[in-house]
Amino acid sequence: MDKKSFWEQILTKLFSSANKQHILTFFNNSIIVGVSDGVLTLGFPVIFSKEFIRERYHLKLLQLAQEGDASIRDVQYEIVPALADQDHPDKIDMTKFKDAMGESPSVRKVPNKMEVIVDGTMRSKMMKYHLNNFMPGSNNRLVHAACTAVAAKPGDIYNPLYLYGQVGLGKTHLLQATGNEILRNHPNKRVIYMTAEKFINEIIDAIGKRHTKPFKDNYRNVDCLIVDDIQFFANKATSEQEFFHTFNELYDAGKQIIMSADRPPRDLDGLDDRLRSRFAMGMVIEVCLPDFETRVAILQRKAQEYGEMIAPEILEFIAYNVTSSVREMIGILINAIALAKLEQTNPTIRSVADAIKKLNKVDNLVGYNMDDINKRAVRTLDDIIDLVAGYYKIPRSDLIGEQRCKEIMFPRQICMYLIREILDQSYEAIGENFGGRNHTTILHSCNKIVAQMKVDERLVRDVNALKREMGV
Repeated sequence: MDKKSFWEQILTKLFSSANKQHILTFFNNSIIVGVSDGVLTLGFPVIFSKEFIRERYHLKLLQLAQEGDASIRDVQYEIVPALADQDHPDKIDMTKFKDAMGESPSVRKVPNKMEVIVDGTMRSKMMKYHLNNFMPGSNNRLVHAACTAVAAKPGDIYNPLYLYGQVGLGKTHLLQATGNEILRNHPNKRVIYMTAEKFINEIIDAIGKRHTKPFKDNYRNVDCLIVDDIQFFANKATSEQEFFHTFNELYDAGKQIIMSADRPPRDLDGLDDRLRSRFAMGMVIEVCLPDFETRVAILQRKAQEYGEMIAPEILEFIAYNVTSSVREMIGILINAIALAKLEQTNPTIRSVADAIKKLNKVDNLVGYNMDDINKRAVRTLDDIIDLVAGYYKIPRSDLIGEQRCKEIMFPRQICMYLIREILDQSYEAIGENFGGRNHTTILHSCNKIVAQMKVDERLVRDVNALKREMGV
């Protein structure tokens, strides 16, 4: 059996029915270790990926494995630290799964942006947003469906399409994604995305240079005009009038108009009534804050985009406590990742809570109590054992017991090292608390961790994260 091909075959089948972000995040860097006596053993680089997959996908993986090899009767999981090596020969290329998430073939890619080229002329620039990258959840299914319908038949249904909602909930994502989807479905369409502020500035510039006709021709001869943040037209009579006439010409010609604002049309103070009435004559939909499960999924995807494996409980902690906007929630995650990289550690509940409190000035966080955290500050050998056991999600009895499997032994050696370094306990005293092991075993374990930290960045981050949790 070709292990690599067999594993790729299983993941390809799983990808069609499972959460695609789980495939990209938690199955990344996984391998088939081997098949022996009817047992398929899978390897993962970190323990929380292994546990997540075992809890959520065990039965499905067993079923898919048996479809390829009827002799397989069980699936087991183990940690393979060497999988942290980017060049490990047994890892499969995840590129095809990333590509399957969707890219628009009708736009030319440039770093961080999309350039839309029609007849050799650049018609617009769009950020890298796509409808299949927007996670609607239960709260935003209608708005996602409306954008999809408009992208399929621009100018034919829901015209104009008006999206509104608070800042940071994904309105710009939806607008630009719909524009990209229109171009994917209709490569020859002329689509322009712009902000109301840019429209206003171009009007001012055109008037100043007496080039108003080219300006009008530019925006009245498109197939789809997308304008973001139209509330900024308020109290700007000239811009408002020009947009009114542009709107009328496009609408009468059956061209698609898509807009966003922070309020519904009726609440747009400072705008002419005739313009507000036109905004309201199509489909008006509110973009809402995603539900909790969707917020966690968004964070999972964003962490994967940054190439980071973040523990699920940390993502859930952020999703619980940051509910003002998706943008702010992602900002907390990026802040935590950046700080962790700077300090060579892994994000922890404590570090994320500190980031939320600094940026949001929130004192009462769900699942976080500073007094409880302070009580966990390391004071005794038992404190360190409990903290390491909790960090690696293994029973305390296993950590100090006799088991010699890799997922137990490595955390055990880290625990011994931390006790020696932080509490300066003797090797004999440490050994007594780990089943009566002799001082030579403890010395070997500590020396092994010291040597490994010189070459293993992941281990350094784990150790630093544990120290942070200890308040050291």
